[in-house]
Amino acid sequence: MATGPRIDGGPDFIGVGAQKCGTSWIGHVLRQHPGILFSRKEVNFFVRHFHRGYGWYHRWFADRGSRKAGEITPNYLYSPRPDRARLQFYPRWSPRDLLLFWRRHPSARDEIHDRYGPGVRVFAIFRNPVDRAWSHYWFWRNRKERIGKASRVRPFRTMFEDDGRWIRTQGFYGRLVAHWRERFPDMGLFLYDDLRSDPLGLARAIYRFVGVDDSFVPEFEKKVNKGEYPPMPSGEREYLARVYREDILRFSALVGRDLSRWFGGER
Repeated sequence: MATGPRIDGGPDFIGVGAQKCGTSWIGHVLRQHPGILFSRKEVNFFVRHFHRGYGWYHRWFADRGSRKAGEITPNYLYSPRPDRARLQFYPRWSPRDLLLFWRRHPSARDEIHDRYGPGVRVFAIFRNPVDRAWSHYWFWRNRKERIGKASRVRPFRTMFEDDGRWIRTQGFYGRLVAHWRERFPDMGLFLYDDLRSDPLGLARAIYRFVGVDDSFVPEFEKKVNKGEYPPMPSGEREYLARVYREDILRFSALVGRDLSRWFGGER
């Protein structure tokens, strides 16, 4: 574990995912700790702003003093993303990324490892992939309707099977974690289940992982980035549970937890 500020000015810890799994809550918890500098969630350096250079990235951590400094960007977990031009702007293809062909889109995993070494504390939080996919879909759909693009909304099953916005891909945690642990064998794996059942215990586990005093008690009353959407139909739940079944078993072995309840949904 890192024992002080990084010599080159980089982060001490980086949260890499996953989307719609509680990263906003973790950011809220980290920001409150007096021993942590967490100035912004989703800096997006390795997936959107890499062309700005490491000097730009390190400015987010420049005021740390003696504190641990870091960020959380959920999209790092599955970068570089495949088929960017089609899937980023699903369901209509857009040439925007082609116009920005000169921008390099690195593997966040490899870039973080090669720049900072295995000492940087990398972690992610995971939720039942069935419920994560449903939450992600409604986040996308509600946003489209809010900005006046309801005509671009597609049914959930179509969106999932097309892997629009990589909704399906992001739920294969076993595959993604195995890939990251090749470079970061001590990667921290946290569960949304614990956020619901024991938020203080989870907060303290995260504090210990990033290397700060875990006796600090954050405020939990505020609901952070809570989405509102209808319940998932049972037929969709059963379908997604079949899609993710083998990967859930793989992820369960990696995290060392019995996740069989995930087959029945988030109840």
